Amino acid sequence: MKGAFSERGAAILEFALAWPVALLLVLGSVQLAVWGAESFAARSAALAGARAASAAGSSPRVAESVTMRVLAPSMIGARPDAWCPGQGGQRPPVWVCATDLGSAMQVDVGGSVPALVPFGPEQGLPLHAQVVIQKEAFSR
Repeated sequence: MKGAFSERGAAILEFALAWPVALLLVLGSVQLAVWGAESFAARSAALAGARAASAAGSSPRVAESVTMRVLAPSMIGARPDAWCPGQGGQRPPVWVCATDLGSAMQVDVGGSVPALVPFGPEQGLPLHAQVVIQKEAFSR
């Protein structure tokens, strides 16, 4: 009888030691998948905004608007907002900045998205995408 109790105790101890590691692996995998999807969405949204603004007569405001509309449904726990680095005011968690470079349109998406398991003081994962597209030139 004594051997059965020690085997049961050993099994409980092994489970107690392995459970946190297994949980960390599962949560890490889920977080990596969500972050990958959000990063891909940021790149796709920046590309859509830059394409929309590269048409003749469009402005950076069009690029920001299109980028935010495309990006908003993909963000989990964060809402994108128009803001450029170096601009005054409080930086939103996820920001969109469009710049007219003359012959090209540049759209940046940046910030940080919330993490499932907060690590560190920032408690989020970095997000960055940059797209530069030449403006369309129509000739007659």
